[in-house]
Amino acid sequence: MADDTREGPMATPIETKPLNQDVSDAGKDTKDNGPIRRPQSANIMPGGTQNTAGGQVRSVSAVDAAKTIKLADFQEIHKKPCVRDTFLTSIPSSLAIGAVWAILGAPVRKSTNWAAGAFCAISFFSYEYCQFRRGMEKDGMRRAVQVMDEKRADREAKMKAAREERRKAKEEADRKEEESKKSWKSWNGWKFW
Repeated sequence: MADDTREGPMATPIETKPLNQDVSDAGKDTKDNGPIRRPQSANIMPGGTQNTAGGQVRSVSAVDAAKTIKLADFQEIHKKPCVRDTFLTSIPSSLAIGAVWAILGAPVRKSTNWAAGAFCAISFFSYEYCQFRRGMEKDGMRRAVQVMDEKRADREAKMKAAREERRKAKEEADRKEEESKKSWKSWNGWKFW
C-alpha cells in the first residue's frame, strides 16, 4: 500500500534563499541565490486535515445528511430514470405477495412484512435491471453513432476517390483532345483540290 504522503521527510518545508529582487542587480549574474531545490511533492496536503480555507474539516453526521433532503426531491421522484418502471413493477408485485400470504391464513403482521420486504427487494432488483438495460441501450446508441460516422467517412472517401477518378479522366480526355487538335492543325493548311 502507498504510505500517507502527509507524513514523512517530504512533509517538512524546504528552506530556500529568496531570489534577489534588487533593481540595481538587474543585469548582473545572480549566482548567490543558493542551491536550486526541487519543489515539494504535489501530493502533500498542506496542514494535513485542514481545508484550503484554513479551518478544520467538519465531521458529517446523519442529522447533516437528513437536512439535505427536501420535499421537492419526493415530489419529482417520478421524473428520475427507471423509478416509474420500478414502482409500476414493485407495488403490484408486493401487494400480490402480501395478499397471497393473507389468503393462506398468515397473520396480518406477517403478510404485511412479506409485502414490505417484497416491495423493497423487487424495487431494488427492478431498478438495477432497468439501469443495466439503460446502460446497454446507451452502449448500443454509442456504437450506432460510431458505425454511422464510419459509414459517412467511408462514403466521403469513396466520393472523393470517384471525384478524383472523374477529374483524372476529364484531364486525360482534355489532353487527348488537345493532342488530336494539334495533330489536325498541320492538315488544316493543305488543300487537296
